[in-house]
Amino acid sequence: MRKATTKRQDHTVTAMDRVGAFSGATYFVVANIAIAIASDPELPDQPTGQESLDGLSRLAANPLAQAATSLELLAFVAWMVFVGYVAWRLRAAGWLAAVVLVAAITQIAVKVGSFAPLMTSYVLRDQISPEQALVITHTSLAAVRIGLLPAGLFVLAAAIAALRTHELGRILAWAGIVIGAANIVVAMVTGLNIGRAGFSPTYLLVALWILATSLVWGFARNRTNKPATAKPEDHVTLS
Repeated sequence: MRKATTKRQDHTVTAMDRVGAFSGATYFVVANIAIAIASDPELPDQPTGQESLDGLSRLAANPLAQAATSLELLAFVAWMVFVGYVAWRLRAAGWLAAVVLVAAITQIAVKVGSFAPLMTSYVLRDQISPEQALVITHTSLAAVRIGLLPAGLFVLAAAIAALRTHELGRILAWAGIVIGAANIVVAMVTGLNIGRAGFSPTYLLVALWILATSLVWGFARNRTNKPATAKPEDHVTLS
């Protein structure tokens, strides 16, 4: 008689895995530092066209604010890395992992695309009228609000996939489901009525969920499954 053997499965988190996981936290930190540095205290939440032009003039005279704006774009490099890591980590969820990837790519395209109107108005600040500046400013704000929809879908799909594959705890996974669904609902209900400020508190929750998930995965310990003991039916009789 020969006793059947069992294999030990090791769940090892490599250094490269941690780079991918922590890229989400890197995005959160770098983006918020850039926003804080580039923020203009003299610019109101709902600026007029002339106030927008005045803000662009102050931006042109502030090299640090210009560098911070570029730093915010650099933060999206970390975000792209995190998206790739999330899609890879949740690959066992099947087509849900593909939804995660498609939603994130769409959100990145919308978010990065929202910088185009800002760059246009900055380059043409001495040639455009206050009315034109107002239109360009709100075009950028509208793009940010449109990004709520794919951002919500990304978190919703990732949370469901993580819950099914046990890649996240139930509390964080269910929080992601609620946050993702809330962003989708806000985007759909708001529609054309985005408001002049263009800010949505639900997107802040998306960013916080990304930060929490990034830290949980980044600080995860290596786990080793104990070899299972052989059961009576595992014994094989050789003739």
